[in-house]
Amino acid sequence: MYVRFWGTRGSIATPGVQTARYGGNTACVEVRADDGTLMILDCGTGARELGLHLLRSAQRPLRLHLLLGHTHCDHIQGFPFFEPAFLPDTELNLYAPRDFQHSLEERLAGQRQAP
Repeated sequence: MYVRFWGTRGSIATPGVQTARYGGNTACVEVRADDGTLMILDCGTGARELGLHLLRSAQRPLRLHLLLGHTHCDHIQGFPFFEPAFLPDTELNLYAPRDFQHSLEERLAGQRQAP
């Protein structure tokens, strides 16, 4: 199994020289199983760099499993910038806890809507 942390910060991304060693982006973890299954744990700002890395290095089409721990901003704010999610040949399986007030689609789309 391979694990790489693309973001480990809390609510506010803090990328830069002082956080380069431990990561300044918000929650995003890449997990690869021995059989090649690719799981992404949370989609904070670290997802942008992960997505670019996948487009450069992974075989296409991509088959991804994205698990969202919850839908607070710091766990979904990278989704609009995760390029593989918007490619027609990507298979993206989303998993998230049930929210009785909003659907997952509303949560993800709502973060980019005008007030």
